[in-house]
Amino acid sequence: MLKLTYSDTDLSIEHLDLTVEAMVTQRSLVALRAGLPLVVQPGYGAFALPADLATDLGDSGLEITPCDYDWLEVTLRGTWLTDCATSAEGILVVELGCALERQIAVLWQRSLGWVAAPCSQGG
Repeated sequence: MLKLTYSDTDLSIEHLDLTVEAMVTQRSLVALRAGLPLVVQPGYGAFALPADLATDLGDSGLEITPCDYDWLEVTLRGTWLTDCATSAEGILVVELGCALERQIAVLWQRSLGWVAAPCSQGG
């Protein structure tokens, strides 16, 4: 399972050895025991990858669209978990098959270094 966590300041992507059903069950129990709201609904999320990294996804069947000259946006559909139905903060969990999930997580990690590199070079 791929877990995308959206906060007000960041996005993180992880590959976990859980099913979507197990994640939803765990989160539901935590919310129930803590007396907190939990909204679980179909949803989608997107993230950007440098175009040269995103080409590694090739024929994966993912929805990939240009967002500017050097970046492509990858959109995933899955299950959205949040405390409020209209919130932009929450967790998207997606099952795409273990190999593709791991590949996306690795590309995401590589993209973090790609983003930092141009900023750290002096002129």
